[in-house]
Amino acid sequence: MSDGLGKRLRMSRFLNPATGKGIIVAMDHGLFLGPISGIENISAAVEKVIEGQPDALQVTAGVAVAIERFLKGKNAPGFVLRVDATNIWRSRPEPKEGYHVTVASVKDAVCLGADAIVAFFFVGYESDAQEAENLERLASLASESRVWQMPLIIEPLVIEKRVHAVRDPERIKLAVRIASELGADALKVDYTGDRKSFAKIVEASTAPILVRGGPKMDSDEAVLRMVKEAMDAGAKGLVFGRNIWQHDKPAAILAALRAVVHENATVEEGLKKLRSERRRR
Repeated sequence: MSDGLGKRLRMSRFLNPATGKGIIVAMDHGLFLGPISGIENISAAVEKVIEGQPDALQVTAGVAVAIERFLKGKNAPGFVLRVDATNIWRSRPEPKEGYHVTVASVKDAVCLGADAIVAFFFVGYESDAQEAENLERLASLASESRVWQMPLIIEPLVIEKRVHAVRDPERIKLAVRIASELGADALKVDYTGDRKSFAKIVEASTAPILVRGGPKMDSDEAVLRMVKEAMDAGAKGLVFGRNIWQHDKPAAILAALRAVVHENATVEEGLKKLRSERRRR
């Protein structure tokens, strides 16, 4: 079945039809790391984020039910459902070989009213069998997604033990192309560190790329500069977590990010917007 109205409507809820771009706030970290700083009280964290008007939230099935009131109504953000889980980034208790499992189906996403699903694709497992299982699982998800007209966001990540984000351009390009070939509707991708190498990642993909935030960055300027460089390289938006909800003013940094993503603002204009929003809030 080819992409139809159902998929197009759902994608329009996380990629703004006016700009073709989107800002998704990932708030599914509790599934991997527990109640870490910034999302101890998930409802309170979502309330702060919603004030900044993101295009969508990325959450788990349990959190979606808990924050139902924020997902209702004409001005509500889109809803991206996390459908898999891993423990590879957890430090206590430290994983042994690490796991990666499915925790929700495409049908679950339809029943919950989700606008898209998101799942990992890991390159760098210690065994080829694990990567093969991951690939097979994603292929099944892609097939089901086509039947249900549910957008599939794949998160292709290069992994190494005790490293949160591997930014090697060649390995990222490999992971991105494999995920594209599986039929992803969008990709959530680590920034490679410079515009030139990231532009080659964008070129290798057949789907819109949303830059992944990764660990909390050192400064607001660094956050905005990374986003600006990624957008200039051809990205269609971002999926950020800690760089938003661990910020002292989540709504203010979101306003600055909206300016860069949707209005093509410069880094300096984004910082000015951030200062203005800080004073207002």
